[in-house]
Amino acid sequence: MSSDFRLPPSTVIPPSAPTTPAAAVAARGAEAISMALQLLRPIDAALLPEGEKISAEVIQSSPRANGSGQFEVLLRLAQGTATSAPATLPASSPQPLTTGTQLVVQALTQTQLMAVLQPASSAPASEPLTRLDPAQFPPGSALQARVLSQQPVTDNAGQQVAFAVLAKIVQGAATGSLLQLTSSQPVEPGTRLNANVGAQGELRVLASSAQQRQLDLLQGLRSTLQSQASSEPLFNRLDQLQASPRDLPAIPALQRAIAQVLQQVTTAQQLTTADGVANAIKQSGLFLEPNLAKIAESLVAQSAAKQAANPTAPAGAVDAASQPAGTLQRALPALDKLLPLLASLSTPGAPEPLAGVDLKGTLVNLLITLQQQLPPGSLNALNLPPGPWQQASQAAAQQQLKPGMFPLPTRALQALGENNDLGSLLRLTAALLSRIQHHQFQSLGQTQSFADGSTQTTWQLEIPMRDGHQFNHVQLRIERETPPPSAKQAEPTPQWEVRLSFNLDELGNLQAIARLRKDKVSSEFWAEQATTLKLVNNELTQLRDRLLAKGLDVGELSCHRGTPPPPRQALQQTWIDEVT
Repeated sequence: MSSDFRLPPSTVIPPSAPTTPAAAVAARGAEAISMALQLLRPIDAALLPEGEKISAEVIQSSPRANGSGQFEVLLRLAQGTATSAPATLPASSPQPLTTGTQLVVQALTQTQLMAVLQPASSAPASEPLTRLDPAQFPPGSALQARVLSQQPVTDNAGQQVAFAVLAKIVQGAATGSLLQLTSSQPVEPGTRLNANVGAQGELRVLASSAQQRQLDLLQGLRSTLQSQASSEPLFNRLDQLQASPRDLPAIPALQRAIAQVLQQVTTAQQLTTADGVANAIKQSGLFLEPNLAKIAESLVAQSAAKQAANPTAPAGAVDAASQPAGTLQRALPALDKLLPLLASLSTPGAPEPLAGVDLKGTLVNLLITLQQQLPPGSLNALNLPPGPWQQASQAAAQQQLKPGMFPLPTRALQALGENNDLGSLLRLTAALLSRIQHHQFQSLGQTQSFADGSTQTTWQLEIPMRDGHQFNHVQLRIERETPPPSAKQAEPTPQWEVRLSFNLDELGNLQAIARLRKDKVSSEFWAEQATTLKLVNNELTQLRDRLLAKGLDVGELSCHRGTPPPPRQALQQTWIDEVT
């Protein structure tokens, strides 16, 4: 989040006073105009309930390239409920429609809509809002506004210090109302601002660079979600191949790569200790890229030290002082050489894992080794099958793409056959890598810095574990919220939340949530099976005693049937809709 935009400190609307939406912008003349629109995708008709009329807004309009005189328009349907996301609808119009035009649409057939352009309202516009009414804009709620105008703001010396921005709310509470904002940077009229409301009623607006970052993250989320699969099928197959070497091609590099992957799988016994859990998190693959960057920085620093100690060194030696930060990776060997080297140096069960040796690194090494053993032409036929959400409706797909989705559903690839061929092994490896990358994107998408100085950092990962010959996994989500600094507390105490998700054969789906607030720990358990709920509830007294024995201040411990509410979302849902 960016602090470039904020509401002025003046108070025009008291917190308890209702706000009055401004009059809608005129779309056409004083009378409503009807027209027929053609849907470009018949499946989109499912987004419109049969016989119902829905408000919509034109967000894009352009003439068709074929010279037919038709115009392609993109409609944003009004949000139906507090939990449903607004959908976009591409259509063809016989006449141009200005961006921002308000419509009422109704599906006539699977390919045709009836659209009624809304007439302008003669009601006078209200005064711009300079304070958000908490009844209409509760903390965490999202809104979208379009910039109408901006004016420079100067100080007493005539120096420009900010820009006064007038914007209109186009989505969210009080749609149509005007907002008076101040910005440290110029904002072009017509710019769409995406924001959510902070805990103190402040408006948190994404800067353009942050918006682009969010778009990139959402594209990564969508791609990895469609191609991911769970870890158990791959580990079961690798374990079978290792137990029956005759089923595996006699390729030493491939045998080593398989062994290195299985060495990274944590045992259930290791997860019973604090050090074992810490090492499992470090080796989950979530931190591979920053660890490789640290190795590169270390190599560059060593090279600089050698150069300083021996000024007569050959000119070809690395000169770290003259290298920009963006070229640190040049100090590293190629990835297909580095990862096998790091994995060969690791010691399974070591007290401290070697930086850069983790599950993702060994999977990448296995993937490269498999690719080297397959004919180049065969790789084109190894695309992953379509994900289960690709056949779902657009609305369902949008819901599945929501950042912060936890836990990530279990999924196994279909139609791989029973043969232990290298092609199937490659596909399983690539699918598990996509699953790890999806967790990484989820973590990045939920890590934010806010305008008031507060921060939210999220780590979402998956820890595969082995119990004898059985493989399973536990999903883990760690969130740290740091309040803004204050005069009383320059370094405020962070608040922590840890979520665990298990899917065990006997217990079924089980989730646990632990929270640490001001040195007090509380926990809640959610189970889908009644027998599991009863079992966990019987153990709560023992859990409380063990927490107290650790010197912790214990708050509420509770059990619930079903699944917990999803984590609070920091990433704007609006950008998911636009990407989808």
